[in-house]
Amino acid sequence: MKEYLDSRALFKLLWAWKIHLALLGGAVMLLAVLFSSSLFITPLYKSQARLYPVNARAFSEESESEQMLEVIGSSDLKRKMIETFSLVERYKIDSQSRAVHAKVLKAYDKHVTCVKTRYETVEISILDRDPKMACAMVDSLMSFYNAKMLAMHREKYQGQLAAFQQDMSRKQADIDSLDSRLSAYRQRYGLLDYQSQTEQLTLGYAEALARGASRASVDELKKRLDLLAERGGTFRQMQARMTELLQQREQIGRQLEEILSQINRRENFSVLVEAPFSADKKSYPTRWLIVLASLLSAEFLAVLLILLMDSSNQVKS
Repeated sequence: MKEYLDSRALFKLLWAWKIHLALLGGAVMLLAVLFSSSLFITPLYKSQARLYPVNARAFSEESESEQMLEVIGSSDLKRKMIETFSLVERYKIDSQSRAVHAKVLKAYDKHVTCVKTRYETVEISILDRDPKMACAMVDSLMSFYNAKMLAMHREKYQGQLAAFQQDMSRKQADIDSLDSRLSAYRQRYGLLDYQSQTEQLTLGYAEALARGASRASVDELKKRLDLLAERGGTFRQMQARMTELLQQREQIGRQLEEILSQINRRENFSVLVEAPFSADKKSYPTRWLIVLASLLSAEFLAVLLILLMDSSNQVKS
Protein backbone atom coordinates (compact mmCIF):
# COMPACT_ATOMS: atom_id res chain seq x y z
CA MET A 1 0.00 0.00 0.00
CA LYS A 2 3.01 2.27 0.24
CA GLU A 3 2.85 3.06 -3.44
CA TYR A 4 -0.60 4.59 -2.98
CA LEU A 5 0.96 7.23 -0.78
CA ASP A 6 2.41 8.54 -4.00
CA SER A 7 -0.28 10.87 -5.31
CA ARG A 8 0.74 10.18 -8.91
CA ALA A 9 0.19 6.45 -8.54
CA LEU A 10 -3.14 7.01 -6.84
CA PHE A 11 -4.25 9.46 -9.51
CA LYS A 12 -3.20 7.02 -12.25
CA LEU A 13 -5.22 4.23 -10.66
CA LEU A 14 -8.34 6.36 -10.21
CA TRP A 15 -8.01 7.70 -13.75
CA ALA A 16 -8.23 4.16 -15.01
CA TRP A 17 -11.58 3.84 -13.23
CA LYS A 18 -12.81 7.31 -14.15
CA ILE A 19 -15.76 6.12 -16.22
CA HIS A 20 -16.93 3.77 -13.48
CA LEU A 21 -16.61 6.49 -10.84
CA ALA A 22 -18.43 8.99 -13.04
CA LEU A 23 -21.25 6.55 -13.75
CA LEU A 24 -21.48 5.66 -10.07
CA GLY A 25 -21.60 9.34 -9.10
CA GLY A 26 -24.31 10.11 -11.62
CA ALA A 27 -26.39 7.13 -10.51
CA VAL A 28 -26.01 8.02 -6.84
CA MET A 29 -27.01 11.62 -7.48
CA LEU A 30 -30.10 10.56 -9.42
CA LEU A 31 -31.10 8.13 -6.69
CA ALA A 32 -30.44 10.74 -3.98
CA VAL A 33 -32.60 13.27 -5.82
CA LEU A 34 -35.33 10.67 -6.21
CA PHE A 35 -35.31 9.37 -2.64
CA SER A 36 -35.14 12.89 -1.17
CA SER A 37 -38.19 13.97 -3.13
CA SER A 38 -41.70 14.28 -1.68
CA LEU A 39 -42.46 10.77 -2.97
CA PHE A 40 -40.33 9.32 -0.18
CA ILE A 41 -39.77 12.11 2.35
CA THR A 42 -42.57 14.39 3.47
CA PRO A 43 -41.36 18.00 3.13
CA LEU A 44 -41.64 20.02 6.32
CA TYR A 45 -42.07 23.79 6.63
CA LYS A 46 -40.70 25.75 9.55
CA SER A 47 -42.36 28.59 11.39
CA GLN A 48 -40.57 30.36 14.21
CA ALA A 49 -40.95 33.18 16.70
CA ARG A 50 -38.68 34.91 19.16
CA LEU A 51 -39.96 36.00 22.55
CA TYR A 52 -38.49 38.14 25.29
CA PRO A 53 -39.71 37.00 28.74
CA VAL A 54 -41.01 39.58 31.22
CA ASN A 55 -42.68 39.69 34.66
CA ALA A 56 -41.36 36.28 35.76
CA ARG A 57 -38.73 37.26 38.34
CA ALA A 58 -40.89 36.29 41.31
CA PHE A 59 -40.96 32.57 40.55
CA SER A 60 -37.34 31.44 40.98
CA GLU A 61 -33.69 32.51 40.96
CA GLU A 62 -33.21 31.36 37.33
CA SER A 63 -33.06 33.88 34.53
CA GLU A 64 -36.39 34.73 32.92
CA SER A 65 -35.40 33.08 29.64
CA GLU A 66 -34.49 29.85 31.48
CA GLN A 67 -37.85 29.95 33.25
CA MET A 68 -39.57 30.40 29.90
CA LEU A 69 -37.78 27.35 28.48
CA GLU A 70 -38.81 25.29 31.53
CA VAL A 71 -42.47 26.24 31.17
CA ILE A 72 -42.61 25.83 27.39
CA GLY A 73 -40.97 22.41 27.70
CA SER A 74 -43.27 21.28 30.52
CA SER A 75 -45.39 18.15 30.10
CA ASP A 76 -48.56 20.21 30.64
CA LEU A 77 -47.95 22.36 27.57
CA LYS A 78 -46.83 19.38 25.50
CA ARG A 79 -50.05 17.50 26.31
CA LYS A 80 -52.10 20.58 25.54
CA MET A 81 -50.43 20.97 22.14
CA ILE A 82 -50.87 17.25 21.40
CA GLU A 83 -54.58 17.39 22.26
CA THR A 84 -55.27 20.71 20.54
CA PHE A 85 -53.70 19.74 17.21
CA SER A 86 -54.46 15.98 17.33
CA LEU A 87 -50.77 15.22 16.93
CA VAL A 88 -51.21 11.48 17.40
CA GLU A 89 -53.09 11.33 14.11
CA ARG A 90 -51.04 14.09 12.51
CA TYR A 91 -47.76 12.29 13.20
CA LYS A 92 -49.35 9.03 12.00
CA ILE A 93 -48.92 7.19 15.28
CA ASP A 94 -51.06 4.15 16.02
CA SER A 95 -53.43 5.25 18.77
CA GLN A 96 -53.82 1.61 19.88
CA SER A 97 -50.10 1.23 20.46
CA ARG A 98 -49.00 0.55 24.04
CA ALA A 99 -46.33 3.23 23.81
CA VAL A 100 -48.46 5.80 22.01
CA HIS A 101 -47.74 8.52 24.58
CA ALA A 102 -43.96 8.01 24.42
CA LYS A 103 -44.02 7.91 20.62
CA VAL A 104 -46.02 11.11 20.22
CA LEU A 105 -43.78 12.93 22.72
CA LYS A 106 -40.71 11.78 20.79
CA ALA A 107 -42.23 12.98 17.52
CA TYR A 108 -43.23 16.27 19.19
CA ASP A 109 -39.65 16.87 20.38
CA LYS A 110 -38.40 16.28 16.83
CA HIS A 111 -40.80 18.83 15.37
CA VAL A 112 -40.76 21.45 18.15
CA THR A 113 -37.56 23.09 19.40
CA CYS A 114 -37.04 25.93 21.84
CA VAL A 115 -33.64 27.49 22.47
CA LYS A 116 -32.25 30.51 24.28
CA THR A 117 -30.36 33.00 22.14
CA ARG A 118 -27.33 34.95 23.26
CA TYR A 119 -29.55 38.03 23.63
CA GLU A 120 -31.68 36.28 26.30
CA THR A 121 -34.64 35.82 23.97
CA VAL A 122 -36.25 32.41 23.42
CA GLU A 123 -36.67 31.10 19.88
CA ILE A 124 -39.55 28.71 19.18
CA SER A 125 -39.32 26.69 15.95
CA ILE A 126 -41.95 24.22 14.74
CA LEU A 127 -41.82 21.96 11.67
CA ASP A 128 -44.94 20.67 9.96
CA ARG A 129 -45.96 19.48 6.51
CA ASP A 130 -48.47 22.36 6.36
CA PRO A 131 -46.86 25.83 6.67
CA LYS A 132 -50.10 27.35 7.99
CA MET A 133 -50.37 24.65 10.64
CA ALA A 134 -46.77 25.25 11.72
CA CYS A 135 -47.53 28.96 12.14
CA ALA A 136 -50.73 28.21 14.07
CA MET A 137 -48.85 25.86 16.39
CA VAL A 138 -46.27 28.53 17.19
CA ASP A 139 -49.05 31.03 17.92
CA SER A 140 -50.82 28.52 20.17
CA LEU A 141 -47.67 27.56 22.05
CA MET A 142 -47.02 31.23 22.85
CA SER A 143 -50.63 31.62 24.01
CA PHE A 144 -50.45 28.47 26.13
CA TYR A 145 -47.24 29.74 27.72
CA ASN A 146 -48.85 33.02 28.78
CA ALA A 147 -51.90 31.18 30.12
CA LYS A 148 -49.69 28.79 32.10
CA MET A 149 -47.63 31.62 33.56
CA LEU A 150 -50.81 33.51 34.50
CA ALA A 151 -52.16 30.41 36.26
CA MET A 152 -48.87 29.99 38.16
CA HIS A 153 -48.92 33.70 39.00
CA ARG A 154 -52.44 33.48 40.39
CA GLU A 155 -51.75 30.25 42.27
CA LYS A 156 -48.80 31.90 43.99
CA TYR A 157 -50.90 34.85 45.13
CA GLN A 158 -53.87 32.64 46.04
CA GLY A 159 -51.70 31.03 48.72
CA GLN A 160 -50.74 34.45 50.05
CA LEU A 161 -54.37 35.56 49.93
CA ALA A 162 -55.48 32.62 52.11
CA ALA A 163 -52.75 33.41 54.66
CA PHE A 164 -53.71 37.10 54.88
CA GLN A 165 -57.41 36.24 55.11
CA GLN A 166 -56.64 34.03 58.10
CA ASP A 167 -54.63 36.86 59.65
CA MET A 168 -57.55 39.23 59.03
CA SER A 169 -60.01 36.81 60.67
CA ARG A 170 -57.80 36.41 63.74
CA LYS A 171 -57.25 40.15 63.98
CA GLN A 172 -60.98 40.85 63.70
CA ALA A 173 -61.68 38.27 66.43
CA ASP A 174 -59.17 40.04 68.72
CA ILE A 175 -60.78 43.41 67.97
CA ASP A 176 -64.30 42.10 68.66
CA SER A 177 -63.19 40.52 71.94
CA LEU A 178 -61.44 43.69 73.10
CA ASP A 179 -64.35 45.86 71.98
CA SER A 180 -66.69 43.77 74.17
CA ARG A 181 -64.46 44.36 77.19
CA LEU A 182 -64.29 48.10 76.46
CA SER A 183 -68.08 48.25 76.13
CA ALA A 184 -68.45 46.52 79.50
CA TYR A 185 -66.10 49.05 81.10
CA ARG A 186 -68.04 51.94 79.56
CA GLN A 187 -71.39 50.65 80.75
CA ARG A 188 -70.26 49.58 84.21
CA TYR A 189 -67.87 52.37 85.11
CA GLY A 190 -68.87 55.15 82.72
CA LEU A 191 -65.42 55.27 81.20
CA LEU A 192 -65.30 56.81 77.74
CA ASP A 193 -61.94 58.54 77.24
CA TYR A 194 -59.45 58.29 80.08
CA GLN A 195 -57.38 61.34 79.20
CA SER A 196 -60.20 63.82 78.66
CA GLN A 197 -62.29 62.49 81.56
CA THR A 198 -59.34 62.75 83.95
CA GLU A 199 -58.67 66.35 82.90
CA GLN A 200 -62.34 67.38 83.19
CA LEU A 201 -62.91 65.69 86.58
CA THR A 202 -59.67 67.09 88.02
CA LEU A 203 -60.65 70.58 86.87
CA GLY A 204 -64.19 70.16 88.22
CA TYR A 205 -62.94 68.88 91.56
CA ALA A 206 -60.58 71.84 91.94
CA GLU A 207 -63.30 74.32 91.03
CA ALA A 208 -65.74 72.69 93.47
CA LEU A 209 -63.25 73.02 96.27
CA ALA A 210 -62.45 76.63 95.32
CA ARG A 211 -66.07 77.82 95.27
CA GLY A 212 -66.99 75.84 98.40
CA ALA A 213 -69.41 73.42 96.80
CA SER A 214 -71.50 71.10 98.91
CA ARG A 215 -69.89 68.12 100.54
CA ALA A 216 -72.00 65.72 98.47
CA SER A 217 -70.84 67.28 95.20
CA VAL A 218 -67.23 67.19 96.27
CA ASP A 219 -67.52 63.57 97.43
CA GLU A 220 -69.15 62.58 94.14
CA LEU A 221 -66.34 64.14 92.14
CA LYS A 222 -63.78 62.52 94.46
CA LYS A 223 -65.49 59.15 94.01
CA ARG A 224 -65.34 59.41 90.24
CA LEU A 225 -61.69 60.43 90.34
CA ASP A 226 -60.91 57.42 92.55
CA LEU A 227 -62.76 55.19 90.06
CA LEU A 228 -60.66 56.59 87.22
CA ALA A 229 -57.51 55.99 89.25
CA GLU A 230 -58.57 52.39 89.99
CA ARG A 231 -59.95 51.36 86.57
CA GLY A 232 -58.54 53.97 84.25
CA GLY A 233 -55.13 52.34 83.82
CA THR A 234 -56.60 49.08 82.56
CA PHE A 235 -59.07 50.99 80.38
CA ARG A 236 -56.27 53.09 78.90
CA GLN A 237 -54.21 49.96 78.11
CA MET A 238 -57.20 48.42 76.36
CA GLN A 239 -57.72 51.60 74.33
CA ALA A 240 -54.04 51.62 73.29
CA ARG A 241 -54.29 47.95 72.36
CA MET A 242 -57.43 48.66 70.33
CA THR A 243 -55.62 51.43 68.42
CA GLU A 244 -52.75 49.03 67.67
CA LEU A 245 -55.12 46.28 66.50
CA LEU A 246 -57.01 48.69 64.23
CA GLN A 247 -53.75 49.83 62.65
CA GLN A 248 -52.71 46.21 62.09
CA ARG A 249 -56.09 45.41 60.53
CA GLU A 250 -55.74 48.40 58.21
CA GLN A 251 -52.28 47.23 57.13
CA ILE A 252 -53.53 43.69 56.45
CA GLY A 253 -56.43 45.18 54.49
CA ARG A 254 -54.04 47.10 52.25
CA GLN A 255 -52.02 43.93 51.66
CA LEU A 256 -55.21 42.02 50.82
CA GLU A 257 -56.19 44.67 48.28
CA GLU A 258 -52.75 44.47 46.68
CA ILE A 259 -52.90 40.66 46.42
CA LEU A 260 -56.43 40.78 44.98
CA SER A 261 -55.27 43.28 42.38
CA GLN A 262 -52.41 40.93 41.46
CA ILE A 263 -54.79 37.97 41.17
CA ASN A 264 -57.23 39.88 38.96
CA ARG A 265 -54.48 41.37 36.84
CA ARG A 266 -54.33 40.27 33.19
CA GLU A 267 -50.56 40.32 32.83
CA ASN A 268 -48.50 39.41 29.79
CA PHE A 269 -45.36 37.34 30.38
CA SER A 270 -43.66 37.76 27.01
CA VAL A 271 -42.84 40.42 24.48
CA LEU A 272 -42.95 39.32 20.84
CA VAL A 273 -39.64 40.11 19.14
CA GLU A 274 -40.23 38.14 15.93
CA ALA A 275 -43.74 37.09 14.90
CA PRO A 276 -44.31 33.69 13.22
CA PHE A 277 -45.42 33.47 9.60
CA SER A 278 -46.32 30.77 7.08
CA ALA A 279 -43.18 29.71 5.22
CA ASP A 280 -43.27 29.55 1.42
CA LYS A 281 -40.20 27.29 1.20
CA LYS A 282 -39.64 23.93 2.85
CA SER A 283 -36.97 23.57 5.50
CA TYR A 284 -36.68 19.77 5.47
CA PRO A 285 -35.25 17.83 3.81
CA THR A 286 -32.29 19.81 2.50
CA ARG A 287 -31.95 18.01 -0.83
CA TRP A 288 -28.60 19.42 -1.92
CA LEU A 289 -27.07 18.30 1.37
CA ILE A 290 -28.51 14.81 0.98
CA VAL A 291 -27.25 14.58 -2.61
CA LEU A 292 -23.77 15.85 -1.66
CA ALA A 293 -23.47 13.52 1.33
CA SER A 294 -24.64 10.55 -0.72
CA LEU A 295 -22.22 11.37 -3.56
CA LEU A 296 -19.22 11.76 -1.25
CA SER A 297 -20.05 8.60 0.68
CA ALA A 298 -20.50 6.52 -2.47
CA GLU A 299 -17.35 7.81 -4.11
CA PHE A 300 -15.31 7.27 -0.95
CA LEU A 301 -16.50 3.67 -0.66
CA ALA A 302 -15.84 3.13 -4.37
CA VAL A 303 -12.29 4.46 -4.10
CA LEU A 304 -11.68 2.31 -1.04
CA LEU A 305 -12.98 -0.76 -2.91
CA ILE A 306 -10.75 0.02 -5.93
CA LEU A 307 -7.69 0.26 -3.69
CA LEU A 308 -8.52 -3.04 -2.00
CA MET A 309 -9.09 -4.77 -5.34
CA ASP A 310 -5.83 -3.41 -6.76
CA SER A 311 -3.92 -4.41 -3.68
CA SER A 312 -5.40 -7.90 -3.82
CA ASN A 313 -4.45 -8.25 -7.48
CA GLN A 314 -0.88 -7.22 -6.74
CA VAL A 315 -0.64 -9.80 -3.96
CA LYS A 316 -1.90 -12.55 -6.30
CA SER A 317 0.51 -11.55 -9.03
